[in-house]
Amino acid sequence: MKTLLFPALLLMLCGCSAVGPETTAPEPPTADRLFSTEEGHEVESLAKWWHRFNDPVLADLVDEGLKNSPTVASALAKLRASRASREGAEAEFYPHFSADGSYTWQRGWGKQSTGGWNRNLSASIDASWEIDIFGGMRRSLEQAQAKEAQLAYALQEVRVSLAAEIAATYVAVRRYEAQIAIAEANLALQERNVELVKKRHKSGDVIRYDVVTAEAQAARTRALLPQYRNNLTDASLKLDWLTGKSPYAWQARIIETQDTMHLPEITPKALPADLLRRRADIRMAEMDVLAQTAAIGIAEAELYPKFTLGGTIGLSSPDLSPWDSYTRTVRFGPSFHWNLFSFGYWQKRVEAARETLEATVSDYRNTVLDAYRETEAAWIAHHREVERTPALLDAERFCREALAIAEKRYNFGDIAIDDVITQQSLLLSAQENLIAHRAQLFDNAITLYRALGGGWSDEASTNASGTNHP
Repeated sequence: MKTLLFPALLLMLCGCSAVGPETTAPEPPTADRLFSTEEGHEVESLAKWWHRFNDPVLADLVDEGLKNSPTVASALAKLRASRASREGAEAEFYPHFSADGSYTWQRGWGKQSTGGWNRNLSASIDASWEIDIFGGMRRSLEQAQAKEAQLAYALQEVRVSLAAEIAATYVAVRRYEAQIAIAEANLALQERNVELVKKRHKSGDVIRYDVVTAEAQAARTRALLPQYRNNLTDASLKLDWLTGKSPYAWQARIIETQDTMHLPEITPKALPADLLRRRADIRMAEMDVLAQTAAIGIAEAELYPKFTLGGTIGLSSPDLSPWDSYTRTVRFGPSFHWNLFSFGYWQKRVEAARETLEATVSDYRNTVLDAYRETEAAWIAHHREVERTPALLDAERFCREALAIAEKRYNFGDIAIDDVITQQSLLLSAQENLIAHRAQLFDNAITLYRALGGGWSDEASTNASGTNHP
């Protein structure tokens, strides 16, 4: 009965609380108000926000990228590796068994040698079970769970960022297409004007100056086209790369389809801190705090003794003797290891872990505050860009009307060619401003969706749910 007292005592001590602080989520900074509207969309409804632009090509691009991108595959593989590490940490709570065996032939030479071959057989089974009295193993498991959750949220961040980047690149493709179309239309108009001016010059109505001025205007517009086409090619190749495709995989599909994108109504609700914390970067920072909190317990556990229950069952025999001649051994009992003197090494490890935790909590708070700033700035930028639309439409309309008047007056000889060229340049500028404005509207909407956590799915929560240790 007394032989079982010490092991039983060790087992009861296993119920002791682990050393180090408890791993609890940090308190985020509060935000009195985000946005000025009370009615709108919840973040959960923005899981596939790219479908709200009503463009089938965009929807297919993002969906394809989320399935095939090497970046997503890499993040997923890292998550699986972290999950395997966490499962390995769980296995530390159970007894470990190992087996050893050998069968050897041995012969010696010399006066003391028997002169023949000796055969030896030995086999043993070893078992060891570390008793987690002070919770070092439990803290290690908590740290592994936090790191697994962090990588699950990192996978979500990759997907959210990838969806936003694909959408922004698609907007750029459509923008460059529109710029090329506008430049080609203006070039056709300018080349027609060149021909008209040349005819008037031949008839003596205008001087050579009018011809070269019109030619120069057409040449300047013609020079823009290679640049726009190069921009279009770069953006198209980037789309292929982002979606995990070879170059020009999407080119035919994009050329054959029309730009059907429309700006959806974006009226997000005022976001409290707990809703904004659905952002993957904030959750990653939170898991970093939990992992570092567990690191303190891991370091403190090294200040205390480690107890292990172990045993060995073995047998050995020379010359393959009969069974009753085998030597059989059984060993069982507790053991311990204690870092008694280390000249403050382990104490400093604990101190370093605590200071690192303080820095990690500060980083977490900074991440939350930056998310507040980014979200509010994205909302304001979107709102202000929408306000520019009427003025830019008016500018394009008035420039078109002014050019028509200028051309008529030039034909009647009331104004010089310079006035017509000026109006052509103003119209081209107004049209390009309108194209850039439309692209900026979509870019701002994409940025806002991303800042709101758009693209988030429940998969991260499922992947990040820790497994309770034994």
